[in-house]
Amino acid sequence: MAQVKRDYPKLAEEIIREVGGKENIINATRCATRLRLVLKETPEGTKEKVQNLTGVITVVENSGQFQVVIGTHVGEVYENVIKHLNLETSAGGEEQTKKQPLLNRIIATMSAVFAPFIYILAAAGILQGILILTNLFYPEFASTGTYEILSFISWTPFAFLPILIGITASKHFKCNTFIAVTCCAALINPSWVEIAGRITNGEAVSFLFFNLSGVTYGSSVLPPLFLVLVLSYLEHFLNKRVPEIMKALLVPFICMVVMVPLTILLIGPLTNGGAEAVAVGFNILMEKAPMLGAILIGGLWEIFVIFGVHWGITPMVMANFSMYGYDAFQAFQTLAVIAQIGAAIGCFIKSKNKELKSVALSASITGIFGITEPTLYGVTLRLKKPFICACIGGAVSAAVMSFFGTVYYAYAGLPGILTIVNAISPNNTTGFMGMVIGSVLAVIVPAVLVMVVGFDDPKEK
Repeated sequence: MAQVKRDYPKLAEEIIREVGGKENIINATRCATRLRLVLKETPEGTKEKVQNLTGVITVVENSGQFQVVIGTHVGEVYENVIKHLNLETSAGGEEQTKKQPLLNRIIATMSAVFAPFIYILAAAGILQGILILTNLFYPEFASTGTYEILSFISWTPFAFLPILIGITASKHFKCNTFIAVTCCAALINPSWVEIAGRITNGEAVSFLFFNLSGVTYGSSVLPPLFLVLVLSYLEHFLNKRVPEIMKALLVPFICMVVMVPLTILLIGPLTNGGAEAVAVGFNILMEKAPMLGAILIGGLWEIFVIFGVHWGITPMVMANFSMYGYDAFQAFQTLAVIAQIGAAIGCFIKSKNKELKSVALSASITGIFGITEPTLYGVTLRLKKPFICACIGGAVSAAVMSFFGTVYYAYAGLPGILTIVNAISPNNTTGFMGMVIGSVLAVIVPAVLVMVVGFDDPKEK
């Protein structure tokens, strides 16, 4: 497999050329490892041409998107693609993008909104894990100033998540970023938190003739996302009708006084309630049939990753942490990730091909950090049988872990080996034990299966 090329501007130019030129590209977004293009049409042979470019791992066509899997350097390629296409200021393809099926647009939106700051959430989650681990061995550390500083740093991205969403969502929906951020910031304004607390305690507070509900929006996902979506329509409506001389002042004024109350009154409670309902449904499944839920997540998660639809689960996970302070989904998701590493290790041990062994080893190291695309497309899915072995290993290890009541107490931006400490809690001592046992099984079961079942080992060139 070719090594990743470091000439990102050239790779961006090559991708644009092979997909039919910039005139054929409606929209471009990215996630943690993929450049996601919406094309007017896909010329014959395009997938194979792009797939053969040096620096491209593979290409996936799904959800109305032409997804170019690049790996951790996708950000640099994306920036160069944007420069060539001038998509930041171009709205030419907006109407055609809207013609995509609803599910495709939802998945594309989740990817575009969360991918730019997923590593910030991942870093904060790792810091929380380190603090959990430190407190386990040194309980007095929790009373130190050092702990307090590091703790509030680790929680900052989650506390101000609506602002991060406001930034990325405004770019995706093509509206004014400063207006969007101001409206989203209002949702986590301490004054609103204080008012919501009074409402929760029984006080009646109204806006105009409507009673308010005491919903707070720190760490929320859907309320700020839908706020910016509706804002984009309102802003575009106003920009077409407000006189030019008054536009600079009147548009942001109307947007703020309309969108913030509308979100607090209607959009916020509805979308927040929807996310919580899904979270409650998932937790009922885990209470009634924990093994079934575990097997489904552990065995099928990487299939969602292949099709690029895994971002859709983020609102439910965030709702779990917001409502309960823990989440089981990410714990089982972690085992699915580790199982891919186990399968890659099995390929490394069994293969006689030096190039495949090198790819399997490097992909396993990348997988430790929760990024499985290089493992998937470079090793397991490429060889087919190892991928099936990894899915079986993920399901088996998750089923075993389900007996221990394991959950994550801190959000993991990129679940993997480094995040297993998120399962540590003094109130659930068996949970981390289950995480460790599950992780060991997630490595051993796929590795052994790969060595027993085997695969078509590529011949040395």
